[in-house]
Amino acid sequence: MTSQLPLTPTPDVVETPKATQYAKMAADELEIQNSLSSWRVRREVVIGVVSLLITFTSAGLILGFGPLYSLLIAEGQWSELCDPNEPQDGPTCARQEVHLQYVFSAPFQCLSIANAAFGLLVDIVGPRACVTFGLLISFLGHLLIAYGTSTVGMGYSIIAGASMLAIGGYGLYLCSFQFVQLFKRQGFLSAAISGLFNASGYVFMLLHIHGVTRKSFFTFYAVLTLVACVGCFVLFPLRSLTQPSAHYTLSGFSLRMPGIVKPHNVWPVLKPQLKRPDLWFFALYFGWISTFLAFSGGAIPDVIFQNAGSDTAAALNYIDYVHPLVSNSSFLFTPFMGMFIDRFGFRLSFAVTSVLILLFLGFLNINSLQAQIVTFLWYSLAQGFFYSLQFAYVIVCFPVEVYGSMQCFIALFSLSMGFLNYIFTPWAQNTLKGDYTWVLVMFAIPVVLSFFCLGLIQETIPASARVPKSDDDEHLEKKLSVA
Repeated sequence: MTSQLPLTPTPDVVETPKATQYAKMAADELEIQNSLSSWRVRREVVIGVVSLLITFTSAGLILGFGPLYSLLIAEGQWSELCDPNEPQDGPTCARQEVHLQYVFSAPFQCLSIANAAFGLLVDIVGPRACVTFGLLISFLGHLLIAYGTSTVGMGYSIIAGASMLAIGGYGLYLCSFQFVQLFKRQGFLSAAISGLFNASGYVFMLLHIHGVTRKSFFTFYAVLTLVACVGCFVLFPLRSLTQPSAHYTLSGFSLRMPGIVKPHNVWPVLKPQLKRPDLWFFALYFGWISTFLAFSGGAIPDVIFQNAGSDTAAALNYIDYVHPLVSNSSFLFTPFMGMFIDRFGFRLSFAVTSVLILLFLGFLNINSLQAQIVTFLWYSLAQGFFYSLQFAYVIVCFPVEVYGSMQCFIALFSLSMGFLNYIFTPWAQNTLKGDYTWVLVMFAIPVVLSFFCLGLIQETIPASARVPKSDDDEHLEKKLSVA
């Protein structure tokens, strides 16, 4: 008896013939997934392996900007841009500082490019192809950082290399959320996985191990990325997972390619989602906060030097150790953030996120080196809540069949707004002479206004939108289950 797998129940999903055909194609691909190898593992093992991959090879590596920043200063990168007669309050001049901050802000903006590109591609070619291609990009990025110098091509190879880490590593990070579908309760797990993105920021602290050079570190990491690429080829599924299951069949070394989903087959599922006001609010909110986090992340080392005054040694200790340790600690909090989302819903979670962002803005403007420890803590909490919301809201409130397309749509707003940082950073350095007050006030105003739009946010999937399953549907799901 022939049956069709229903679309993931979410508000305003219309089961048109093409949309149902698309869902049926995903079901067929799942049956193919089970035939790729004899390696069947428990879902907890898969999540454990994926967690290690995210920690050591995801785009979160760029969050370890502090140690890389001080290393580039020690090497004298972009110091040739400084005017010998220009007064300096710290170890860098304004033009040098702009380029150093680009090493963070440009890759951070590339997270949006990667989110858009891989978000669309994962729905078309599947997670396995996306992750493999992404880690190959990361491999090239590590080599560019290893061998780049500011005296050749204005040092854009270093910035480009860091940007490639962001693009390639984000493909792995984004596709890793596919495995959340193996579990029924997804808010907690989504938040926990998103926190590992920040844990990656600890890796660059290894740059300050005695005897480690930029060239040796990033060359080693290029090789490590290739090894991870092979592991991901074995691990990740051909197409997106759509059902909970206690076990999962690895793809193995099978060279089978996934069925390519044409964009016009995705459109019937995607179209009703684009009419939802909560999507448009979320995209604008996400884009603006992402732009602010990119700006502030690049500015924090400069803020530390300003607050340290003549105590350069203390400033370097904060940049190399205190800043990365505290600012990237959100992985400690994200599991609880996931529990908060599951318990109190999305609307209150959005409100808490906005409060944390505003507190971080305020603490960043305090002229005290010791107070910056609190700033780093709020930075960690704000990022943790923000990115937990990003993935949990999309996974829970939108059809899984267009998960990647939803991420793509949201990322386009972040990408567009992110270009503003190429105005804000030179403005803060060259015009405002390193005074960030007015820039921070400008960032705060839309965040305050967002409180008036929280009514657009959905708490959870309404019960009226849940589609009861027929006996045939349940029979088909058991047949296709990877358990």
